[in-house]
Amino acid sequence: MAENRHKKEVLLGDERNRQMAAVLRYGPYVFLSSSDGYRDIETQQIDTELDGQAIPQCNNAYGRQARRLEQVGYGGDAAVWIENFTSGQSWRLERMATWPDHFGEEGHKLAVSFGAQCKMAGVNMLTAVVMAMTPDLERQVFVHQPHRGRASRITRCGDFTYVIGVRGRSNPFTEEEAAEEVPEQFSTELFYTYEWLRSHLEKGGGSLDDLVRTDCALKRIGDVGPYYDQLKERFGGKVPFAAYSVGTLLGGRGVMEIGGVAINPGGVKETAWLAEDPDRAQAVRANGLVFASDASGLADEQTGAVKQELYGDRSGQARQALRRLDAALNRFDTSLENVLRLDVFLDDIYFEDEFVALAAEHWGGDPPTMNVVGVDLHGNAEVELSCIAGA
Repeated sequence: MAENRHKKEVLLGDERNRQMAAVLRYGPYVFLSSSDGYRDIETQQIDTELDGQAIPQCNNAYGRQARRLEQVGYGGDAAVWIENFTSGQSWRLERMATWPDHFGEEGHKLAVSFGAQCKMAGVNMLTAVVMAMTPDLERQVFVHQPHRGRASRITRCGDFTYVIGVRGRSNPFTEEEAAEEVPEQFSTELFYTYEWLRSHLEKGGGSLDDLVRTDCALKRIGDVGPYYDQLKERFGGKVPFAAYSVGTLLGGRGVMEIGGVAINPGGVKETAWLAEDPDRAQAVRANGLVFASDASGLADEQTGAVKQELYGDRSGQARQALRRLDAALNRFDTSLENVLRLDVFLDDIYFEDEFVALAAEHWGGDPPTMNVVGVDLHGNAEVELSCIAGA
């Protein structure tokens, strides 16, 4: 597909009348705001009777996303990238077993997945994030789901390839297992995790150099610094893709989960580097989209220097994170007004409604979709943002 500027179209407004899009289309890309499992799919009200009821909450969270797609003329089987932020990982397989009901018997086989155990509001057990593609585009799976009710490992659709979230418990090429509870566990699992991503991408004829964005959940937020330092070693001194890394409970064994989006083999990407860390991407432009790295609410928009006066000021950090994100997008002559998907990471998940209200100051009647997740943030920040925007 030729690179061009599509029109940003809000297809469906937020069901609770907040100033965000529930569904937004940009050419073939269809973005949806996050959907919580503890809200009734009909009334949108919190149902406290769902406390501890994982499968009914899955049906609410995924069912709302499928219904949204149906309301705008598509269907759940248009989903290609499904991210799952949960109160626990012990019911992961049961959760994914509901996918055929919401994303189609055939369609769910074509979607990739990413998930982590995060901070949740009240009795919420699942926040589901979905990106879809218009049905006219073929989905090509290179590593299929192991069985029904599970995700594809790598799916190509349109100009991009989507790779499932993986953990580095073993090396896919040598079958070596990572040692646990030893000092070198983090480094070993980081290497193995990217080996898994490499293995999947190579099945589609691509490579790690094709990555334009990675999503990273770390069991320890203190590992953010080592994560980027070791990524630079892996990629010849630079991190050449947009990235965020947050701290989560994660769940299960292993110390990280990482998924990604890549351009298709032979595609071209451009990278803008951080002023304070010129060996790490601030934003990447490819095939008409801009992928922005994490924008901390404590970072000066131009220099990245910590603005100490913002410690403890959540509202101030929200506004500063938006300024920082806008500066990243400006590197490729785009801006907040062209944001399609805004990923919002909050130290306090109960700040969600206030953040949405503050963000409305920047978008007015043309808002993006928003995905709000509670996590631990690097450097004692309270707000961090990442996004996908139109180029």
